[in-house]
Parts: sequence; structure tokens; C-alpha cells
Amino acid sequence: MNENIGSPIPPSYEEPKKKNVGLIIAVVAIVLLCCCVVVAGAGWWLWNNGDALFGLAKSIVPFVL
Repeated sequence: MNENIGSPIPPSYEEPKKKNVGLIIAVVAIVLLCCCVVVAGAGWWLWNNGDALFGLAKSIVPFVL
């Protein structure tokens, strides 16, 4: 008899894929933090310079229209 018939195929061992969930969450958190810093900086700048900016726009509008 042939003993090779019906013998199991040796399993191929593959490394399980790494989960990058922590890295993705960290990148999203850093991007959101950067966006918040930019918005806060723009708000601070407008708080300090908004009157002059809107005053300039108010003086330019009659010439445009």
C-alpha cells in the first residue's frame, strides 16, 4: 500500500497581520489637535485684530460696489 495517500498537508505558518488601530487613532488625534490649534490661533488673531480688519473691509466696500 501507498502510505502517502491521505497524509495531511503540512500547515503553512503565516504571521498574523499587525493591527494598526493604535497608530491610526494617534494620527487622527494629532491631526485634530493641529486643527484645533490653528482654529484657536485664528480666533485669537481675529479677537485682537478683527476691528481693524473689518474696518478696512468697510472702507473698501464702497469702492467695489
